[in-house]
Amino acid sequence: MKPDDFEKQLERQPFRKVPSEWREEILEAARAASTPLAPRPAPQASPWWREWLWPAPQACAGLAAVWLVILGLSLTPSGPEAPAIAANTPAASVTSTTNLFEQRRELARLLDNAYEPEPVRKSPAAPGPRSERTAPPRV
Repeated sequence: MKPDDFEKQLERQPFRKVPSEWREEILEAARAASTPLAPRPAPQASPWWREWLWPAPQACAGLAAVWLVILGLSLTPSGPEAPAIAANTPAASVTSTTNLFEQRRELARLLDNAYEPEPVRKSPAAPGPRSERTAPPRV
């Protein structure tokens, strides 16, 4: 059967009436579908920092947490014994301070002698053009 023959046969058949109980169900479903949904609130402009952090907010929050931990660890003393060690450390004695000062002075003296500029020598007159090179013979 060709498609055209099938369409002609369908055209000849009379329409049947929809049962009344179906009609009510269909109309009720259409009414429920046509009721408007609750309107969505209009989107508001986000603050600049949210726009800046939007590509990866979790990554930025994690990075901030890591920096806070590092900052907290750097500000805390290294342990409970840190104040006790600092209290028990003797102050630098006068002799050790004097020895350190003498060592630095000697080092400065040695370094100054090592880098003394050489005496300025008078150089001969500026050399002329270099003409020692000869041209190769032409063949």
